[in-house]
Formats: sequence, structure tokens, C-alpha cells
Amino acid sequence: RAALSQVTREMDLSAVQAARSAAGEQRHSLNTYIMAAVARALPNHPLLNAELVENAVVTFAAVNLGMAVAAADGLIVTVIRDADKKSLDELAAAANDLATRARTGKLKLPDIEGGTFTVSNLGMFGIDGGFPLPRPPEGAILLVGRVRSQPVLVDGQLVARAVAWFSLTFDHRFIDGAAAAAFLQEVQEKLMETADA
Repeated sequence: RAALSQVTREMDLSAVQAARSAAGEQRHSLNTYIMAAVARALPNHPLLNAELVENAVVTFAAVNLGMAVAAADGLIVTVIRDADKKSLDELAAAANDLATRARTGKLKLPDIEGGTFTVSNLGMFGIDGGFPLPRPPEGAILLVGRVRSQPVLVDGQLVARAVAWFSLTFDHRFIDGAAAAAFLQEVQEKLMETADA
């Protein structure tokens, strides 16, 4: 039975929001940037992209990213395969396709199975954080809260930054707090890199 633990971190999304504003009508959703950052960080943190099978840790080379979608009959997790190898455009297209089919009842079994890590963005509901449960047999899940503007002191000047809480719940039997924290640190770095690309 999983022994769950959690780490949380406030993430600076200012660069992502600036990139989205600069892109105008062609901009991608905030969720696309978050999924890209998570997918690109996971290969460097194999324990976060793994599961426990009969007391043995099985890590996966493929990043099959679960994406929670709010459908009429509740949240359903769809799966974007090889998410780490997709461009922002490809991720956005895959996410839009899966979300549309989830909301119209047109998903097929391959669309919801084989996930290795899940992202649940509940920011649109005004949620700041929470304690999401990993979807068995996955070892971890990331909950993303709402983006809010917060004053931060930079070089002696108060500036507004776009921030959100990221809550990572994980199976403590094979993922420890340091590994979870290192993963979130790289997610923040990947968010900055993706915004600058």
C-alpha cells in the first residue's frame, strides 16, 4: 500500500505569462507550458516516472503524461504519449484533441491507460493547492493551483510577479522528499527555458 507524502513549492510563472502575452492570438494555454516543463524534466528524475511492482521499482523511458480533464461526469485522466518529445504546438494539439473527446464521450481505452505521471491543473476553479492522490499504479501526481499576482522585492524595487503553488504528492516507499524537491526545482527551470524558447 502506498505511503504518500507531499512537497509544495511556489512557482514563478511571470516569464511564461509574458511569453503568452507576446504571442497574442497564437498563444498557447498556461497548461501547455506546464505540461511541457513537467514532461521535459521527468527524464532527469526517473523515480518520478516510475511505479512499484511487487517491491521492485520499474522506471519508464517513455514519458506518458496524464492530463486531468474536467468532463460532465467528473475528472478523467487522459494520456499524452511521449510528451517529452513533443513541441509546444504538438502538446497543445494533443491536449486539445484529448480534452474535446473527453468532454464529448469519445475517448478510447488507449487514451486513458499507460500513464506514467499525471498533472492536474485546478487553477481555473480558484484552487491554490491540495493533496491529490496518484493514479495507480503511478508513483506521483502534480496539482497546480491558480495563478495570482504577488509583490516581490527585486533589486530594492517592488514588482508584481505571477505565481502559483505546485503540490507534488508521491509514494514515499521509493521517492523521498529530496528527489521530489529536486524535480520541482527542475520544473521551475524548464518553465523558464520553455518561455524563452
